[in-house]
Formats: sequence, structure tokens, C-alpha cells
Amino acid sequence: MVRGKRNTNTQGDVDKQISLPKLLPEETNSASLNEDISKQQPNDIVQNTRGVRKRKSARNGVESKEIKEPCLLKKCKVSSRNRTTIGDKNESAKIKPDIKTQVKKEQVSKTIKKEPTSKTVVKITKKTERKRNPESKIKKEPSSEVDVKVIKTERQKTVKRSKQSAKSPVKGKSKPLCVKLPVISNFNLASHKCEKRVGAHVSIAGGLYNAVDAAVSQRATAFGLFLKSQRQWNSKPLLDKDAEKFREAYQTAGFSPGDILPHGSYLMNCGSSNPETLQKSRDTLIDELQRCEKLGLTLYNFHPGSSCGDITTEQSLGLIAESINMAHTKTKFVTTVIENMSCQGSTVGGKFQELKAIIDKVKNKSRIGVCLDTCHAFAAGHDLSSQSGFEKMMAEFETVVGFKYLKAVHLNDSKGVLGCHLDRHENIGRGHIGIEGFRRVMCDRRFNNMPMVLETPAATEDIYMKEIKMLHSICKTSK
Repeated sequence: MVRGKRNTNTQGDVDKQISLPKLLPEETNSASLNEDISKQQPNDIVQNTRGVRKRKSARNGVESKEIKEPCLLKKCKVSSRNRTTIGDKNESAKIKPDIKTQVKKEQVSKTIKKEPTSKTVVKITKKTERKRNPESKIKKEPSSEVDVKVIKTERQKTVKRSKQSAKSPVKGKSKPLCVKLPVISNFNLASHKCEKRVGAHVSIAGGLYNAVDAAVSQRATAFGLFLKSQRQWNSKPLLDKDAEKFREAYQTAGFSPGDILPHGSYLMNCGSSNPETLQKSRDTLIDELQRCEKLGLTLYNFHPGSSCGDITTEQSLGLIAESINMAHTKTKFVTTVIENMSCQGSTVGGKFQELKAIIDKVKNKSRIGVCLDTCHAFAAGHDLSSQSGFEKMMAEFETVVGFKYLKAVHLNDSKGVLGCHLDRHENIGRGHIGIEGFRRVMCDRRFNNMPMVLETPAATEDIYMKEIKMLHSICKTSK
């Protein structure tokens, strides 16, 4: 047989080339062959799986039967697919392993083909692949911290998208909105004469009087605001000098007291069955009505509350009316304006009948009113996006509540579809109500001379000014 060199698997074994003795097929003896190999290179028998006489399975570690035939000569391959060949192409001999050995090899090959069941098997597979094919294209792990950060960012974005799709505010399938807003570049708001008092909810950061400056910069004719921090129960008392400064600011800017709509704290729940929460809510309601009177304002808007599932809706409505009556006894002239809700969860006030039930229990009817939120009404099932739906809602409001109690409007488009029961505000014309729905509101004379306050998402500083201008531009006629 021609003398040859044995190829190794690892890069470190490339330089170690073994010259095997010249053996004839009839003189081949497994015992003598193994002695020669162990003398020349004992370490390779352990490192190289081709020279090991006892083989272990990749999964269960079962030892296979000894291979009697020599398997380490020039270009030797042991595989379940191919037969082992010895020597070059001209001098080759086929080795027939034992039947049991062949069965063991086939079992090992099947286990390798299966998908790995643990991280350890994956690592072993990758190392084996690198040894067998050093130049093969294997998916590399990130080589730097920057790569790791990029991968983490992409994973976080994917998770965020999946969470957003899982928590979609839209029930069922909704068609993508094709938004076509009116052109307002040529519209002159200064020369526009309109009986609609439109503005936005503005910030009081730095002082209450700053809210007036923000409204003026937006060219608003009405505005809403918080009278104190709505994130905590306790707050500093309103100083006389701050109240006087605010009154001077809005009077100088041309706002009347009825053009300003303060909004109550979101912490309040005057319909709660929890005694502690109920007492805190009633104290807050009284405090904020007193602040309104100190500022010279005549309206105060707040969410009715929620039963929290602990009591019936009727009991919760009774507690709300009782809270309003208590606050009226502590104040003189401010009108409490309850807001319609979206029928979300255990909140009350989503149905016009519930608002009327509160009004009926209030003793002083001259100091109770309703603020109609367009997004809440749409989410509760009133279709403002169609002419028939709008007329139906207005007719129901007149029948159940009465327009004499309508004191203010919150102008918000809806991210959710009709009847979704979710309070998700969207910018005007970009939601499911659409620009035509707000055209109906702006052209209806029943909304004249009352504060119409935007509570839409403020992505940019000038978004409110653009929306105010757009709403006035579609208010061309009054029925």
C-alpha cells in the first residue's frame, strides 16, 4: 500500500502529520496497528473521534462495539452513509463492519439529525461543525457591544409591536383610515366670525396665569385647565395674589368666566363604595369648587365616577348625587358639570339615562350640567361619523337629558371603532369619527356660546392652534 498522511479534524492538528507504515491488506492486524498508532501519537486517539475504538452516542452516551477492522489509514472515513475506504482510489478495500456496530452507527446518525433538545447539544453541534468545516459559513454571534445593543433594540421593537397589536383598542377588523383634512393655509381666523368658543386644555406649569398666555398663543376663544396637580390628593392652598393675577390675565385677554372650563382631578371617585376614597373625593370636589369661586369661574367639569364592581350602578349614582349636594352647600354659584363616559368597565355616566339619574337627585338644578365628550359618546355607541347617527344621538340627548343641561363639549376624535367602550382620544379628523363628524358638530347651533375644549394628543407645540383653525374653517354655516 502507498504510504500516506493522515488528515486531522482540528486546525491544531494540521501541522501534525503522521506517516503510517506500509501495510498490505493481508498483513493488516488491528492489534499491531493500534500499537503503532498509540506509540506515534497517543493524544490524537483521544481528540480525534475517528481513531477511538469505542464510540459514544451524542445523546445517551451508549458505547458501541469495538471495531475490529482498522479504520485509521490514509484518508479514512467512518460514516453511517458511506462505507470506509482505505488507501487511494487505485488501492481501496471495502470494510464490512459488524451488524451490531452498523446499527449503532445508524442510531447515532439519526440522533444527530434530530433537532437539539437543550442548549448543551446546540453548543456541541456548533463546535463540531466548525471542526469539520472551518471555512463554512456559520451564523456568527455579535462581535461587539454595539452589535449586541442593535440586536436587543430590534428585539425590543418586535416585542413592543406584538404587545401593541395584542392590546389594540379596536374591536374586530377596522379598515385603514384615509385621512383628508381640509386646507387651512388660506383661512383667516382673525376675520372669521363664529359663535363657537373653541380652545384646548392647557398647562398651568409656572402658575395659573400661564394657562391664559398659552390659550392666547393658540388663538383660542375658550380653554380648559387643571386648578392644581391632579396626581395627588393634597395640594397647596390657592393664594389671593395668584388668584388675582389669573383673573386679570383672562379678563385682559378677553375671556369671560363661562369660556373657561376647569377639569377635576382624575383621582376623584364620588361614586366609590370605599369610605376613605369617597371622603377624599368629596373633600377634593369641595376644595376645587371653592377655588373656582376664588378665581371667578362659573363652571367645573369632572368625571362622575365608578362603582368598581363593589356596588350596583344605582347605588353609585346615588353617592355621586349626594357628593354634589354636599359640595353645593359649601359653595355659592359654581355649576358642577358631569361628563359622559365611554361605558368602559364599571364606570358610570356612559349612558344618558345615568346622567339624568344623577341630575334628578341633585337638589339645586340650576347648578348641575353636562359636558358632552365626542370620543366617549362614539365609544359608547353613538355614531357621530354619520348624519343619521349624529341626529339620533342629539335626539336621544334632548329626550333623556335635555339641552338646557348641556354646558360644555370636549372635542376628541376616537382611536377605537364605534361602540368599543375604550377611552382613546385621537387628533381631529384622524380617528374613526372623521372630519365630517366634527363638521356636523361645528355647524350645529345648539353648541353655540359654550366652551368646546380639545383634549387630543399634542405631538407638537402648534397642534392645538392648527386644530382650532381647522375646526373654525369648517364652521361655515349655522343651522
